[in-house]
Amino acid sequence: MSPKKSPHRILIHDQPQRQADIKSCYNVWMKFNPKNLMVVGAAVLGLLAVVLVLVLAEKLLAIWHYLQEAPFWLVMIYATLLLIIAVLPLWLMVKFKSKTPSKSEPQGHGFDLDEDSLKGRLEKEQLRGVDTLAAEHELAELEARRHRGLFHLTLFGHASSGKSSLIQALMPEKEIDTDVVKGTTTHITHHQYGHLVLGEVPGYDAVEQANLTQLALEEARRAHVVVFLLNGDLTRTEMTLFQSLKNIQKPMVLALNKMDLYSQEQQTQLQQAIAEKTADRFPVVSISTGGFESVQLEQADGTVVTEQRPRTQIIKPLIDAIEQVIQGNETALHRFRDAGFLQLASEKLTEASLDHNQKEAMKIIDSHTNKAIVGALASVAPGSDLVIQGTIGTQLVRSLCELYQVPFNQLQIDQVLKSTGGKLKTSTSLILAISGNALKSFPGLGTAAGGIMHAVAYGLIFNSLGQSVHLTLQKHGALNPEKTQQSFEELLIGSSQNLAKDLAKMALKIRQKS
Repeated sequence: MSPKKSPHRILIHDQPQRQADIKSCYNVWMKFNPKNLMVVGAAVLGLLAVVLVLVLAEKLLAIWHYLQEAPFWLVMIYATLLLIIAVLPLWLMVKFKSKTPSKSEPQGHGFDLDEDSLKGRLEKEQLRGVDTLAAEHELAELEARRHRGLFHLTLFGHASSGKSSLIQALMPEKEIDTDVVKGTTTHITHHQYGHLVLGEVPGYDAVEQANLTQLALEEARRAHVVVFLLNGDLTRTEMTLFQSLKNIQKPMVLALNKMDLYSQEQQTQLQQAIAEKTADRFPVVSISTGGFESVQLEQADGTVVTEQRPRTQIIKPLIDAIEQVIQGNETALHRFRDAGFLQLASEKLTEASLDHNQKEAMKIIDSHTNKAIVGALASVAPGSDLVIQGTIGTQLVRSLCELYQVPFNQLQIDQVLKSTGGKLKTSTSLILAISGNALKSFPGLGTAAGGIMHAVAYGLIFNSLGQSVHLTLQKHGALNPEKTQQSFEELLIGSSQNLAKDLAKMALKIRQKS
């Protein structure tokens, strides 16, 4: 009985045959490699092209022969049909490319946020304990405005641009407070005028009201139409805010107020300048909201007195422009209004979710940091702390992933712990030095505190680990070992002395209780 060949010996004996087979396959492949196949394919296509040209030439000559013997009217009909068939594709292509939104329909949001999906997402966040009141308020206000069926306008402009004066001109019976120095609106006020509701928002440059600009922009997103009041050409600040309003894609009317201060020629020049800066996308009108102006008069005895004179009210051009924007576009305006509300609710829900995750992540990190300190103080057998801390590290990463609802598996967690653990080999002395310096702040303790310095070091490590995983999940939405390691290194090296002192206090309290 012959001895059984080992796999290695079989490979050695069969090697010449294998080389021959490989060479044979290589020769076949060289005959049919992609370059050769392309040459063959090109030759076949060329042959087919020649055949096609010959066939078409024969058909065209036959048609030309028949047309020479056909009546003139039949020739004209045939020629017309050929012309239509040849021009039609070109005409359709030009029309498709040059198609633009109708001027009668205002340009709105380029998205349709699914309201049902948003409500479903809101319910899920509520179950997680997220504060969803801000998002719920937006949806409730949207439903209320739908029920009323009125058109909402937001009066936007800097402080004392004439917002309150405009409302006073429309509704003389209302008591509207005005202040020509600093503006008086510090919150959103709604005034109804016929089927219109005018939302008066804070001036974006009013005294001590810079933080209210966001409030004004949010109300603009809830409106059907924005009225941007100006007292002259667009300034740099106004141009920036105009871009913000344009980005939310709301129909807008720009109103040049205090037209009585300008001549007709100046008004025309200002309107043209504003239209050019806004790419002529929105109507620009000249108005006067009235109010009062200060006039200095010289008396007969040479003294000068200041007198308040009422300005003439001219607001019809603005009313006409608003009516023109609304007329025939009711359905589109309602749709864009809804989109603004839904997008605002979605953003507030996202903000609330991020805030909730931030707070809960800090609780998780603090809890596991505390467990790591306790584990370090409680470890007695050599190496037992590594087992304890490995378990706590796994729990820490798992809890953060569950908070952010990010899918994970044990292999990914092990990779994160391994990648961050590799950095500790070169940072142990630095971590212990930081821990020792923190303990020096406690009189009579110094660095000879036994396992306390060891516990503080573990506290720093776990705090940095938790923070790095938290930041990675928050930014990338996935458990990425490479990104986590990068953040871990930055946080570990940048561990503050104050954090180490806090951890030392925690360790001392734990030790005193035990």
